[in-house]
Order: sequence, then structure tokens, then C-alpha cells
Amino acid sequence: MTSLDYLILVGFFACLIFIAFITNRMTRSVAGFLSSERLAGRYLLTIAQSMAFIAAIGIIGNFEAIYRNGFGGIWWGMIFVPVNSIIALSGFVVYRYRETRVLTMAQFLQLRYSRRLRVFSGFLGFVSGVLNCAVFPMVTANFLVYFLQLPESYSVLGLALPTYHSLMIFMVSFAVLMAVSGGQVTIMVTDFFQGVIVTIAFMGGAFYVLHLFGWSGIIETLLRAESLKNPTELEVLSNLVREEGVSMVNPFKMDGLRDFGIPFFLMTAFLLILRTGVWQGGAGYMAAASTPHEAKMGQILGGWRWLLVGLGTMACAIGAYVLLWHPEFIEARMHVEAAVNGIHDPYLQSQALVPLALYELFPSGLLGLFLVLMVGASISTDNSAYHSWGSIFLQDVVMPFRKRPFTQKEHLKYLRWSIVMIGVIAVVFSSVWTMKDFILMWFQITASIYIGGASCAIIGGLYWKKATTQGAWAGLITGSLLSVGGIAFRQFYPEVTFPGSEQVINGLHLSVFAIVVSYAVFILVSLLSWKQDYNLDKLLHRGEYAVQTDHLEANTSEQKKGWLQRIGITREFTTFDKVIYLTLIAWTLLYSGIFICITLYNLVNPLASTSWTSIWSWLLGLKFTVAFSAGIWFICGGLRDTIRLFRKLKTVKADESDDGTVRDEEVQS
Repeated sequence: MTSLDYLILVGFFACLIFIAFITNRMTRSVAGFLSSERLAGRYLLTIAQSMAFIAAIGIIGNFEAIYRNGFGGIWWGMIFVPVNSIIALSGFVVYRYRETRVLTMAQFLQLRYSRRLRVFSGFLGFVSGVLNCAVFPMVTANFLVYFLQLPESYSVLGLALPTYHSLMIFMVSFAVLMAVSGGQVTIMVTDFFQGVIVTIAFMGGAFYVLHLFGWSGIIETLLRAESLKNPTELEVLSNLVREEGVSMVNPFKMDGLRDFGIPFFLMTAFLLILRTGVWQGGAGYMAAASTPHEAKMGQILGGWRWLLVGLGTMACAIGAYVLLWHPEFIEARMHVEAAVNGIHDPYLQSQALVPLALYELFPSGLLGLFLVLMVGASISTDNSAYHSWGSIFLQDVVMPFRKRPFTQKEHLKYLRWSIVMIGVIAVVFSSVWTMKDFILMWFQITASIYIGGASCAIIGGLYWKKATTQGAWAGLITGSLLSVGGIAFRQFYPEVTFPGSEQVINGLHLSVFAIVVSYAVFILVSLLSWKQDYNLDKLLHRGEYAVQTDHLEANTSEQKKGWLQRIGITREFTTFDKVIYLTLIAWTLLYSGIFICITLYNLVNPLASTSWTSIWSWLLGLKFTVAFSAGIWFICGGLRDTIRLFRKLKTVKADESDDGTVRDEEVQS
């Protein structure tokens, strides 16, 4: 690290503080604090919301996965493309949720089912979310210690203070500061700013890796992985052992990967559908769109945004792998080996390996950008998580029990204190907890405490008129109990395998099991207890209950139902919206067609690993072109949306009654 890198880091923090100062004065109401007065445009949503879920811990988790499975994992990850596209194009969950005009998911559950279910689900979501995000500081602090090669402790006035805990407290405190200053307005604008930096850093990192090693150098190094047989201490790490013959290039030679093989991608694709819009780690974004249509368009554009994030993460992880195994970089490899072997915990070794390699890989300037990327990803996810879970605690656990409603001043004050509470819990938890699973597996199982049961109640409640309160209770409790049992199982029996197999039962397996059983129970109990259909039009503000400001004028005009509407293009679409929609369909068909055709051909006539190099050169070239073009496009659109947001916040009339309270006249008998 040079003075240029530290200057970039200091400038980054200064910009965040300036944005927080400006946006703090724009938040005047509870709805503004929780949802930015529902004024966000699609491009601002696309970039900012992606930052709420990227996370330094998420990037490091993906580093672990990609370092092990290489390009093969990217191939099977193509399964996600049609799944994500169908979800985005249909506006699945997102559109209907925005139509309800609620501020939290538990508020929706009260409208749809009962007050008691709101309190229970709010508490459950709170516990699940806190457990999920409470390990963020742990991983981030460890990353900073090992990446910056800092000592374990430092001295202040003769006192020896631990570096790990000091960094953890600083990062959490800064994230809390961002969240409490202006609520969702501050979070969204700072997340957009950090999203721009991520775009630049990932672009720069990808081009540098390609420039340094060359395409031929990358491919040759990856091809040699099939003949490696744990020749050095670096690959003897218990979490990184690879069986001989496992390919980093050929996706049909991945059978030796226990946790990140083909089943990992199939199960993850399945969960993508059933978890859509359910997780509340970025709850403010779910309600922030200016209209339901803008929420849907933000989700459509999000597919291209995540394409850039995925490619940037892949480039860094592959670059780290090539650095460690390319014969011309033996000196850098020895430095990384020494640093990794100085870490005693095997899971910390796994988390630190790629970042330590990138420290040796990137030059000054780009190293500072990468550090800002990781720090920014940590802050953006932390502040969204603390804002979400703190808000959910107050809105859905505390408020339903109050006989006297808060004044607006009290409400805003206690929302801020709730966020501070989440930050304190995160620091304490990260100080005492030990990770006994891969990061991505921990995410899956802790999220399942809430999602495992809430998914059926939420998706069923939005789309199924026969869903009942009894069914929602049964599904929610079943999924949650199974998920809590899964956490205990993994903590006490981390090495248990499936009968007759060497595959360890991990968090992803337990998540799938919990969510499938919860849906079965939800459907069965709902059918047994159903008496009459629920009025979804009232819940979704449709027909006679419509809120005109939530829909474009074109939506009220008469128009025959043609082929465009049959594929999901409604009267709310502008001409450019139609172009975006049809382009995503074309991209999905092209991408899926490539995957299906080559997969089927390989099953009949298996391709040699060397043959896959040409496929990857064309496919990755296409993806990078699309991703980089979309990155520039979204930055320009996001700047426009940010300016529009500031202008609207100056003139919008705040509604003090819009505070998340469910009134008697809103509840169906």
C-alpha cells in the first residue's frame, strides 16, 4: 500500500460523510426515513440496491467458490440467467409488494393474515437477519487485518489494543452513522456512489488481470489444474483440497468438488425462485420505487448490473489463482503462502487466500480502488442491513403492542436507536462467534430461519386467494424450526455426510429441505382451513381501490390485448421500456440457447478441456462487452435519478399518517 492508495481511501470516506450531511436534512418523515418517500427511479434503484446485497463478506464468499471451481462454476451459474430473467420480466413479488404500499414485509403479513403473525414474523425476521448480518464485521475486520498486513495489536497510551476489534468497531460505527443520518435517503445515495466505485474497480481489475497474464497465460494455468495433486502447503488447506482431475475449465469435470459442484448451482437456482423478494436485508429498497412499474424495471435492469458484479468477482478470483499457480510468479506465491500459513483457523485461511493474492497482484492505485471496493461493499451492506433489521424491530415487534402511537419526532428517534442496537449486537456477536462453515453456506442457513417459513406465507399471500392465516402460521413455524435445527446441527456436527457418500451435509442442503417442507405444510393446512377467497384487489390497490399516483396515465386508457401484453408488456411501458424488455428476452434466449446446445452436445460427444478454451473466449468476451456497456449506461441513468430524487424531496408533502401502522379499516374481516 502506497500513499496514493491511502489517499483514495481517505477521499472515499470524506465523500460518504459529505453525502450523509446533505441527505440528513432531506429526511423529514417516517416514510422518508424508511422508503425515501417512495420517489426512487429505476437506475438509482438498480445500482444502489445491488450494493445493499454485494457485501465484502459476499465477495469473499464468492472468491472461495470461484477459486475452487474456476470457469466451470461460471458455466453452471448460467442456469440462473433464465431463472432471474423470468423473475425480473414478470415482476414476480416485487411489483405486487410495491402495490400494497406497505413499509415492511411484516406489515403486509398483518394486512393479509393477522396482527399476531406480523409480530411473530417480524421477530423471526429480526432474529434471522441479525444472525445473518452479525458475522459481517467478523469477516470484514479479518479481511482488513490480513489484506493490509496489520499487527494483531497496537499500543495507545501504554495499552495494547486488538487491531481486529478496533477495525470491527470502526466499520460498524461508520455504517450505523450512514444509516441513522438520513435513513433510506442517505443509504440509497451513498450506496449509489459506492456502486459507481465498484463498477470502476471491477472494470479496472478485469482489464489488468487480462493485461498482466494474457488470455493464453490464464487458460494454460487453469488447464494445468486437472493434473495437480496437492503439491504444496497452499493446497493442503482443509477447505481447499481438490481431487486430481477436477477441472477449472471443463464444467463436466467437477465431480470432485464437494460443496461447490453442480448440485450447488441447481439448489441455488431453486431457492432463487422461492426466496424472491422475501429476504428483508434491504427492506427500504422494496418500498422505495416511485411506482410499481419502476420497481419492476429496476429488477429487469438488475440482471445486467449483477452480470458486471459477477464478472468482476470472477476476474479477481481467477487472477488470484493464476498468480499462485503461474510459474513466472513464484516469488509472489511464496509471499502469499507465508501469510496464509500464519493464520491458524482453516476457515479464515480460506477467506483470506484470494484477498492476500490480490494484494500481491494489483499495482498502486488499483490496489487502493480494490480496498475501497471492499470497504464500500461492507459499509453499503451493513448500513442497509442495520437500517432494515432495526426498522423491522421497531415497526413490527414494538409498535403493534403500543396503545398510543408515536409522534413523528419520537418515531424517528426510536428508529435511529433501533439501528444503533443492531450495530452493537453485530459487534458483540462477531467477537464471540466462530464460523464453522463456508460463508455462502452460513448465509443460506441463517436466512432460512425466516425465509424457510416466510416464503410460503408471502408469495402465497400475494398470489393465492385461498391462502389462510392458519396455513401461514403452520408453514412459517415449520420452516423456521427446521432451519434453527439446521444451524444447531451444523454447529455440533459439521462433518456429517449423506449415507453412502462423502458429501458433507451443508447449510444449502438444510435450507432446501426446510423450505420444501414449509410449502407442503402451508398448502395442506390452507386447503383444510379455507372458507372463502381473499380480496386481493383491495390488498393490491387495484380496480375500485386503485391509487392513481402509483400508475402511469397510460394504464387507464383502453387498449386491446395484443401479443406485447401477452408477454408481460403492459400499458405502463414506454417505447424505451419495451426495447429494454425485449432486449432482455433476446439476451436470455441467446444465453440459454448457448448453454442448452453445448450442454446437450457435450453429453453426446464429450468435449476435451482444451476445446472449452475457445468457448470461454467467445462467451466471456460477449459477457464483458454487455456488462461494461450496461455499467456506463446505468451510471448515467443513476446520476439523473439522484438529481430527480433531490428535487422531489424538496417539494414533496410528507404524510405523517404513513408510518407503517395498520388501521382497522385496512384489515379484511
